[in-house]
Amino acid sequence: DNAMGYTHASGLGGGDPFTSRVEDSLFVGETDNIGNPQTDAEKAYGRSLPKPELPDFPIRGYEYYDLRHDVVNTTFRNYEDNATRKTGALSYLMFTSFAVTTNNSVERVKFENAKPVYFPPMQGNARWANDNGSSVAWKTAVIRDKDGSLGYGPNAYVLIHEGDIDSIATDKEACQINSDWNAAICTADVGRLSIAGPGGPGGFGGPRPPGAGAGGPPPAGQAPAGGPAAGPGAPRAGGPGLAAGGPPQPPVTLSRNGKDYNLTATAVRAGTEIKVTTERPTVNIVLTELDPGSAVTFELPGFMTAAAGTQHTSLEALRDASETSWFKGRDALWVKLVSVAGGGRGGGASLQVSR
Repeated sequence: DNAMGYTHASGLGGGDPFTSRVEDSLFVGETDNIGNPQTDAEKAYGRSLPKPELPDFPIRGYEYYDLRHDVVNTTFRNYEDNATRKTGALSYLMFTSFAVTTNNSVERVKFENAKPVYFPPMQGNARWANDNGSSVAWKTAVIRDKDGSLGYGPNAYVLIHEGDIDSIATDKEACQINSDWNAAICTADVGRLSIAGPGGPGGFGGPRPPGAGAGGPPPAGQAPAGGPAAGPGAPRAGGPGLAAGGPPQPPVTLSRNGKDYNLTATAVRAGTEIKVTTERPTVNIVLTELDPGSAVTFELPGFMTAAAGTQHTSLEALRDASETSWFKGRDALWVKLVSVAGGGRGGGASLQVSR
């Protein structure tokens, strides 16, 4: 009866294709061995608990943490909710601020008496946390199901969706909401978005492991290439109001479907439109880990021009464009970033816009 079956940190700085890969394995939550119950809570439950002082601690089998991880041909057994505690076979380290990627994946996994995924609610649960920093990675958690093992079809993406923390990539019309998991499952292409001020992450380079080398942003929570990894409580690349290597910048607010998100690094779904509100004079918009040809459109009130891309004379023409483009409307600049091959999982794009 483990609190967490497996959590793997990375000391590699993003230099390898993945941080860890678990294959041909078995994870078991509760077993028939009840241990030696001693506390009142344990006696009432009927077994020893991994954290006796926290009987409601949500046990999970595999926790994603720190860059890229794969789980392949693995079975999870006996992870079921009850009146004392929630549980799930797959999750993220609570409530991590460290590097995250949409490449985190499962393939050929099985669940026996086990709930496949669970993101415990963050609000009011600091007692559970392993990391109480910015939690930017937790707030933008993604698991890619390569072969449909989770029951939603191949290449479905599981995104955190628990009320207080919903993914900006999620639409109720385009994604299935699973409240039991505190997740949304989307089948459209999902990648990463980074918004930075002057001196922040800029152009998009060629193929490289996630977070390695120049030419793109580090994943959420990871220090820029060559710099130290951020520790708990330290400022993190992509955190609100921070530009890598520069002073604090005016805040950025992302908006979709009537909801605001104070994130500058997040998961993003192809085909969506996002409003970016900020007083920064210049903004770098960077997409990574999106398939070539996937696109995201942005509305930027108060901005005037883009440093690159094809200029269009109408919003309709911009939305129909098949390459990175921009259109200056009456009150806002509209830009469409179209992913090209290279970098991350397969593609990305970047564009600088100015007032």
